[in-house]
Amino acid sequence: MNKKGTDIPSILFAIVTIFIIGILFFVFSHLASEIYGSLQTTINNNPNINATYANETLTTIQNFEQSMWDYAFLFIVIGYLIVMMILAFSTQANASFYFIFVIVGLFGLFLGVVLSNAWESFASASVFSETIARFPITDAILDNFFTLYVLAMVFLTLIMLFGKRFLGTETGGIG
Repeated sequence: MNKKGTDIPSILFAIVTIFIIGILFFVFSHLASEIYGSLQTTINNNPNINATYANETLTTIQNFEQSMWDYAFLFIVIGYLIVMMILAFSTQANASFYFIFVIVGLFGLFLGVVLSNAWESFASASVFSETIARFPITDAILDNFFTLYVLAMVFLTLIMLFGKRFLGTETGGIG
């Protein structure tokens, strides 16, 4: 509530959390796809339930599940960016923390590069070849654009954290 100083741990926490959420969604979707595939094979092999409502329902659920997690990850990434801006705007900070925040932001950028490379090696495993095709948004964010996302998050947080004093919310502004 009455938080003073910079929001440095929140930036690093957000970087790691976004990566972990992406991995979890990807792995759980892969496991669900394997389970649905096995269930579909069992239903197709049983002539009593082959053309029933259970088969149609399973197909509907499987089609919905295949695209749902990718969009959910996109909304979480956008939501995290919005929450970081709100937290930065509501946190009081001294301008002397600006350079410390820049240094930690560079560390966060390095962490983003490392996690992006980790995602690339994780997603390139042959066992995930079918699953990665169903996750174009997650793959694009965590592989190609994760460093840019981290950079944008750090800079927008810097602007909100230290630029708000010119909006009249801290001393030295209007009023």
